Amino acid sequence: MFDAQAFIEETVQLLRETIKGKALIACSGGVDSTVAAALTNKAIGKNLVALHVDTGLMRKNESQQVKQLLEGMGLNLRFVDASDRFFSALKGVVDPEEKRRIIGELFIRIFEEEAEKEGIDT
Repeated sequence: MFDAQAFIEETVQLLRETIKGKALIACSGGVDSTVAAALTNKAIGKNLVALHVDTGLMRKNESQQVKQLLEGMGLNLRFVDASDRFFSALKGVVDPEEKRRIIGELFIRIFEEEAEKEGIDT
């Protein structure tokens, strides 16, 4: 039988042993990234930087709702409004695969920029 409390304790301990220094985590506001951020925050606290990137491509007000949720959890949150960057990069692109490539590449660049600002090695 699954023991949620034991899972939390084991995961937090493993994260404490594994993460040295500061860490950056992508946080979309979905269940997976939010749980991962909560567990990692429990393990390393303010050494965790939770990053939410507003692409401008989400539902109306969704990024603001995510921001409120993550702030309410007490996370060390960095909220980046990159909607102009995404719109500019995607302007005129019609091929879905090319759009995915551009979006992925832009996410990587933004994460690298934020990691550098925080002094986190990538």
